[in-house]
Amino acid sequence: MLKNILNLPALGPIIRSTWTWRLVRLIMLALLLVMIAFGWHQHAIPGVKVRDPLMYSNFTTFNLWVLWMMGMVVVAMVFGRSWCTVCPVGWINGVLSRFGLRREMPAWLNNFVPVTLVLVFLQLLVYFFSIHRYPDYTAIFLTWMLILALVAGLIFRQRSFCLLLCPAGAVFSLYARLAPWQLRVADKSVCAGCSAKPCISTEPAWRQAALGGMRLSWRTQPEGCPVGLVPAEINDSSACTLCLNCVQTCCNDNVSLGTRRWPGDLIKQGLRFGETLFFLVLLGLLTANFAKVYVDLREAIFWVPETLALSLGWESAGFYPLAVIWVGLIFPLLLLLPGVMVYLVGQIKVSTLEGEPASVPSDVSVASTLPGFMSFLGRLALPLIPLVLSAHFALAIVKLNAKFGYLPLALQDPSGVKSFLAINVMQTLAPPGVLVPLDILKWVIVVILLSGFVLSALAARAAAKAGSQGQDGRDRPFMLAALVSLVILSGFYGSTVVEWLFVR
Repeated sequence: MLKNILNLPALGPIIRSTWTWRLVRLIMLALLLVMIAFGWHQHAIPGVKVRDPLMYSNFTTFNLWVLWMMGMVVVAMVFGRSWCTVCPVGWINGVLSRFGLRREMPAWLNNFVPVTLVLVFLQLLVYFFSIHRYPDYTAIFLTWMLILALVAGLIFRQRSFCLLLCPAGAVFSLYARLAPWQLRVADKSVCAGCSAKPCISTEPAWRQAALGGMRLSWRTQPEGCPVGLVPAEINDSSACTLCLNCVQTCCNDNVSLGTRRWPGDLIKQGLRFGETLFFLVLLGLLTANFAKVYVDLREAIFWVPETLALSLGWESAGFYPLAVIWVGLIFPLLLLLPGVMVYLVGQIKVSTLEGEPASVPSDVSVASTLPGFMSFLGRLALPLIPLVLSAHFALAIVKLNAKFGYLPLALQDPSGVKSFLAINVMQTLAPPGVLVPLDILKWVIVVILLSGFVLSALAARAAAKAGSQGQDGRDRPFMLAALVSLVILSGFYGSTVVEWLFVR
């Protein structure tokens, strides 16, 4: 294993430098502003009857919904929350938080519930307005992101936007549990003996620059950890945004960034309530989106909200909220319910009594050893993450394979108008083709999904061993529950792939 890339002669100094990341974040911020500019007032092409002609040819929609949205899945799988290191929105939010009101975030907000509601709201925007299809809607969406980051930074301390309003960061926090990289302290005893603790300090400090006899002093406001972590107490990679503030401020050079053993964070206690709720919504939306190319399966998934909307006399405006509630909460619960039932059946203990059973006195309380429903779902969700990530990765690969060819067109013609007309009206330009033929791609997708299934099964086995209850050192009911859930989810993903890429 590579214990600490910060000690590599060539790479280490670059990673440690604050200016490296300031420069990258400035470039990302400039790119974000350029995307807003090229998307503004670009909705359709006059005289062209196609509803969304600029969906892939425009610089803004292509970069956000194809290149970034799909590319980040690949990045998260390998490097965890590395995008958070260079995210311009989170950076602006963090910078402003040093000079605003610096209020502590209320405890009832400091969980995954607000960001789960944001994810649901974004899905409604996709259903009602198709914001992913139109450059101007996308530009407005990005503008509101910046505005909310500015407002949150002026009110709360730390990176409140990332904690409250960024579903991407929440997705990365789940996938980071699988990534091979981790940030940890090298020696906890060094941290215990450190009194200054500059890695987490937010107390104002004075700095001075000197040139000969000239002195320039200024007051600085350290950011500390933007999400309120203490490096010595980090036990998993879900919350750390890899901002590297602790690396740059540690006075003992005691922070390391290196690889770790697998399955790492997948055998912990389980997801918290808010994380479990977010996982359920993500699982439902992802599975429904995965099945959209399998028409019969998609119709079966949406049969309940469609039937309910028709029975109530609602049109599409009423169907969409019902669809979000169904797909984002009820449907994923139904997917995992058989696993829960298997676990409960496995917890039944049968014993032989001598004589008739004695009644339990009313003053004796019987404490249940069974975990709560959401608590068990949080534990069950951890080993399912590799399979969910593999399905997400497969979607990303398919999308990038089909649409990556539009990148040169988006760079040459950021508005996308000329490119669309040349391809579809004047036909002077051939439409971009796929990068990899479907006959090869389908086997790549099969390998990805099989890998996700195997990794999830291994993670479930490790988690069952870590929470062992049986004489063989394993929690067999949990293992069976995880396998049942894996088989059900794999059935959805596998049948879609077979119908989509093999039968057609």
